[in-house]
Amino acid sequence: MSVLERREITAAEAKELLEERGEDLDPLQRRVLDYVTRFSRLPAEDAKRLVDELAEGDLLDTGVAVQIVNSMPSSPEEIRTFLGRQRIISEGTINAILGKIEKYRSKQ
Repeated sequence: MSVLERREITAAEAKELLEERGEDLDPLQRRVLDYVTRFSRLPAEDAKRLVDELAEGDLLDTGVAVQIVNSMPSSPEEIRTFLGRQRIISEGTINAILGKIEKYRSKQ
């Protein structure tokens, strides 16, 4: 097996990729599939769209957006844990991020 492309993906996207392989999974891949099945919070398509929304316009780095989508935080404090000391983001921007997350959470 060779690496065709390297990019950050959400747990939901990983689940979809592993399910496409069907029964042709090694033991580690089966464990990863079990994990992402339990902890994926959105369908893969919604997760990808939310990452794109969060990463557009230099709002967030794609890697941080993926982490946020994987955990679906519900408070400004939880979002700040992902940002760390990366940069200071205004309260309005954090609330906008929460609004986007809530839009997808309410679809479930």
